[in-house]
Amino acid sequence: MYIGKPRLRLWRLIFYKSFIMNKLLLVSLLIFGSLQGFTQKIDKAKMQAIYDSIKAAGIRHPEFVMAQCMQETGNLKCKQCCLRYHNLFGFYIKGNKCKKFESDSACIAYYKTWQDKRYDKWRKTHPKADYYHFLKHVKYATGDKYTNELKPKVEWVKKNLKL
Repeated sequence: MYIGKPRLRLWRLIFYKSFIMNKLLLVSLLIFGSLQGFTQKIDKAKMQAIYDSIKAAGIRHPEFVMAQCMQETGNLKCKQCCLRYHNLFGFYIKGNKCKKFESDSACIAYYKTWQDKRYDKWRKTHPKADYYHFLKHVKYATGDKYTNELKPKVEWVKKNLKL
């Protein structure tokens, strides 16, 4: 069956528009899907209280540490992570088990001790490096993926909390 040139052009146009719309839909789904975990509603008051506790404990780079807390606890909403044990930073003990704390304050105090044992020694050998490098050096961050996940959270902390 012969289709005239005008009809053939019309079919090509319809096919092309459909193809473009499908591509746009796919790209949109990928973008929104990747942001899903971070765009959930964040309880700023709760975040501010934890941040204030981190800062009051004298922990260095509190904006990075708060971002770690956000990463490890799903913005303080995780039900399947160490948060149920007041473990704000995802510390593990032998046997790949969550370290348990009596309270959030106890976990923050532990982080301070953990940081103090490692930070000054690292800083002497890496005077110009940033906290991302520290986390990689002490093997808290397992690679660039963790750093890339942490960066937008650090920016969120800087933008949304009272430093």
